[in-house]
Amino acid sequence: MAKKLDPVKILNDPVYFIEEVIGMKLVDFQAQWVRDILKYHRLCYMAFRSSGKTRQLFVNFFLWCAVTRPRTQYLIISKTLPQAIEVLKDIRLTILTNPILKSLVPSNRSQSWSRTELELDNNSRILSKAYNDNVRGLHVDGVGCDEMGEYEDHEILRKAVLPTVRAKRGFFVGVGTPKSELDLLHEIERDPGFKSIHFDRFPAEGEKGDLFLRRYPDTTIHKVAGAVEIRDKKSGKILESYNNMTWAQEFLLQPVSMKDKLFPTPMVKACLDETLRFQPAVVNMCQYFMGVDFAMSAQSGSDFTVITILEKHPGQKRFKLVWMERMRGMDYTMQKSRIQELAERYQITKALGDENSFGKTFIYDLKAAGVPIDGYKFTYQSGSKEELVKALRDQFEKQGFIIPHDPNDVQTRSNIDTLIDELTKFGIVFDMKKKKVSFEGTGKHDDCVISLGLANFIARNISMGLFSAIKGSTKSNPFAIR
Repeated sequence: MAKKLDPVKILNDPVYFIEEVIGMKLVDFQAQWVRDILKYHRLCYMAFRSSGKTRQLFVNFFLWCAVTRPRTQYLIISKTLPQAIEVLKDIRLTILTNPILKSLVPSNRSQSWSRTELELDNNSRILSKAYNDNVRGLHVDGVGCDEMGEYEDHEILRKAVLPTVRAKRGFFVGVGTPKSELDLLHEIERDPGFKSIHFDRFPAEGEKGDLFLRRYPDTTIHKVAGAVEIRDKKSGKILESYNNMTWAQEFLLQPVSMKDKLFPTPMVKACLDETLRFQPAVVNMCQYFMGVDFAMSAQSGSDFTVITILEKHPGQKRFKLVWMERMRGMDYTMQKSRIQELAERYQITKALGDENSFGKTFIYDLKAAGVPIDGYKFTYQSGSKEELVKALRDQFEKQGFIIPHDPNDVQTRSNIDTLIDELTKFGIVFDMKKKKVSFEGTGKHDDCVISLGLANFIARNISMGLFSAIKGSTKSNPFAIR
């Protein structure tokens, strides 16, 4: 005898529909996902690999929407068209293999069903498309974006995807596993412009509990040297094994970029001195060099302007970081005055500043004010950024820095912690389109790294014997870097 279904629950509760009509038991956090869409209307999730996000959100939930809401239209987006087609294929297979849902197959199925579109007998439609500008012009009742961590052009979401639900006040749901701290998932999480989107994380292990074991109760997780093993609970047989990096990124949602790290944590830590704090005064017989990475603009919310001062001691190959300062949203005149003040305090031998964009104006005015500063222009063609970063890497490899990290001094600790974070997220990036390698930060900012790199570059390229030759004007200075 067929089980009696509650039509009211089918219409109002997607969890009931998925479990009783489709016949798939949901884990508690999966049930939360589908109910949250009704609650928040616009939401995005980071979820661990194999958590069932694609199946529950884009197959089962979208099918519930199409079945219970006649004459509505839904759009599923994946990174590539083949991926989008696979999701729609799963929806089609679910319909055709379910006795209840099969009755919704239209009589003209051969005309109304294709690889990228299907229509039910109640005139509801589900479409699948790749993540690109071709979604413009569509007006749907709901849109879902799968594996958002892989999307490259972030502006497509703002300019093409989200407008598809504007006219009908439809819902948006995005989900994925993060790839790096620069991916679209992280941008949505931290960008104030996306605050209308509810955001949540679902790692395999963490504050929410052991979600992996709730998803796969017949398994156990074993941490061994350098790896994580998934074993059958009864037999103890190894079913899968992941190295620690893969487990952290794919399951714990801690993006460890596959890009090669230029400044690994052990290399940076070897230069830290926990007994030192920033040094506010000069030491006799030492030279001081300044590196300045200027913000793109002086507006609030833009990048940071970062000033770094290095001390170079006679007879020593190590540079001591004596000051680092970060400014954001500060008035142009105040920024310039602060740079002048620090240049005078440390009686700097030479300063090197990022000449790109906003920095060009700074450098011109600072020179006019008597600051011994030159510009360093970053160009993709010349490889100037790579040269700067390679010199910084070389200095770290030789343990050529003394970096204060006194835990009892807030100013020192907070600025150096930011520097460490940026350094450990700086990597070698291979551009698939241009077939070229570049050096980039994989975190939100790299201002501290560039500022330190500029100070290091000028300190390495000026010897102690040239002190008097370059202390003054740069007009006749043969050592100026232009």
